[in-house]
Amino acid sequence: MLHRSPSDAAPERILLYSHDSYGLGHLRRTLTLAGALVARRPGASVLIVSGSPCATHFALPRGVEIVKLPSVTKNDAGEYAPRSLHGGLDQLERLRRSLLRQAFETFDPHLLIADHQPIGLDGELLDVLRLTRTRGTRTILGLRDIIDDPKTVASQWSHPDIREALASLYDRVCVYGTQQVFDQRAEYPIPPELAARVEFTGYVVRPASSRARERTGPIGRPHVLVTAGGGEDGESHVSTYLECLKLASAPWDSTLVLGPLMHPLHTRHVKRMARSLRNVRVHNFHADLPRLLAESDVVVSMAGYNTVAEILQARVNSVLLPRVFPRREQLIRAQRLEALGLARCLLDEKPRSLRAAVEESLSLRRDWSALPALDGHERMCDIAHELLADVRVAPLPAQVRR
Repeated sequence: MLHRSPSDAAPERILLYSHDSYGLGHLRRTLTLAGALVARRPGASVLIVSGSPCATHFALPRGVEIVKLPSVTKNDAGEYAPRSLHGGLDQLERLRRSLLRQAFETFDPHLLIADHQPIGLDGELLDVLRLTRTRGTRTILGLRDIIDDPKTVASQWSHPDIREALASLYDRVCVYGTQQVFDQRAEYPIPPELAARVEFTGYVVRPASSRARERTGPIGRPHVLVTAGGGEDGESHVSTYLECLKLASAPWDSTLVLGPLMHPLHTRHVKRMARSLRNVRVHNFHADLPRLLAESDVVVSMAGYNTVAEILQARVNSVLLPRVFPRREQLIRAQRLEALGLARCLLDEKPRSLRAAVEESLSLRRDWSALPALDGHERMCDIAHELLADVRVAPLPAQVRR
């Protein structure tokens, strides 16, 4: 491996890659890691390369910047498609691949952390990963707690390029979760060359709100928060909740966070429904979901990684409505948390069933002693420190600095 020449004055450079296609989960987890890294290592520069359409929605700490890749989404068949640009997916992928490689070569990071996709969107990260082996760049693959059902993961990981990446292109492989909830080594067909290097960090979750619990309605009224994640596929869940409020006057207040990716027609439909009900507030987007969680007695939400981690951190009762297509990851997560006594998983999304689940959760005193570790961002900083200690940091090449 190539070692860089030493320079005490040179800042550490860390590149975080997040392919991002659907929802906000990958971007929010990446932002959490970026904030933790620059807080732990104040002189470091962190560059996020992300395809999220919401890459500019969040404030960035000093030392962090974002390079936005053209966005993709998933069509009704669960396949990737351009989100905004006209033309075919092949053309968009060539553009993304070129921008990603240029960002890597120009920024010349000492450490690369890839989120979830071992070789990126349709392999767009593979060339960059091979470059790291000649440049002396250290590498980490960060996997969310649950990827999909075991059969699907086995099929994906059988691809020769992914096998190459898992076997030889990553220095560390980190699971952003715990064995207590889902042990990937036992439940997935982990290649032998990878199994010994898998380590569990605990859940990566942004710091909890320090604000005191607040009430905006009459004293003593409970509060239910309904969140649709990014919102791209959350309209039916929100509408079902509003229908459950129509069944009878609810003795609680409700706050709905629709998500910035909800289609404008769906947003208007939900807001029309909400206007006919009392004690219901609606936000298109809210940058401080942890604060809303701290103010709530029950959360109704999908079972995406970040939302679930923040619900557990807030120790608030939840009714989880997991997505089951195109991946079964949310369903598995919700069922495992229900089995641990940490959430309610509801698959029957009829208004009466949801109403009953909310009422039950409002009166439930849950035992939180089985909470999984929620300090994954701190463990990731420790791992980054270990890898960067082996890299002698050099300044950017002269042609880049000019």
